[in-house]
Amino acid sequence: MLINCDMGEGLQPNPDSDIMPWIDLANFACGGHAGDANTLKQGLALAKHHQVAVGAHPSYPDPEHFGRRSLPLSTAELEDSLARQLDLMQTQAQTFELTLHHVKPHGALYLDMMRSATLLESLLDFHSAWSASLGYPVAFIIQANIHDASYQALAQQKGVTLWREAFADRAYLPNGQLAPRSQAGSLYQTASPILAQARRLLAESKAETLCFHSDNPASVLALKQLRQSLPRESAE
Repeated sequence: MLINCDMGEGLQPNPDSDIMPWIDLANFACGGHAGDANTLKQGLALAKHHQVAVGAHPSYPDPEHFGRRSLPLSTAELEDSLARQLDLMQTQAQTFELTLHHVKPHGALYLDMMRSATLLESLLDFHSAWSASLGYPVAFIIQANIHDASYQALAQQKGVTLWREAFADRAYLPNGQLAPRSQAGSLYQTASPILAQARRLLAESKAETLCFHSDNPASVLALKQLRQSLPRESAE
């Protein structure tokens, strides 16, 4: 299971250079909740140096709330925002001669699509057309263990490669959904439970990738401790 992390989110101090050597996939904020051309240039340079596969981390256009608030956008409004974010990511990646490996929605958009099959299907339609315009396939990351079979069939129907994701540092609800960030304890604050959950998921989950969050120091510490015991894989 490859390890991914959300990057380029304008955190201070910036943890990206400390984290990049330990991950396989980097999900870069591209202007929706955080990030701009400059942060992308810095992050992509790091990713290329460490041979980390790069992906876009688009969100609702809501930097004020870091993309963690659902917005009642029309399909056209949402697609217009996503197109701007992904075009920014693609333009910057091209300057480093990097191809995009994946797209992983951020925050409230991610939670919303995992709770609404209608929204997920709309995002897959958009992703299929956008990926086709690049001339090469780009994976789309969703949460594992939520209607896996039906969502895989839907993505296959639309010609989209799905990557399923598990979370090392986030609490899960009894129904398998992620606990919202507004809920106490939704993000583990010490390394011990993160390591325990990561090891359990590595042993039991059929997901392709395991997420750690860069905005949580305990996650970064747990990531380093875990990574020292794992072989380095390839996203190819």
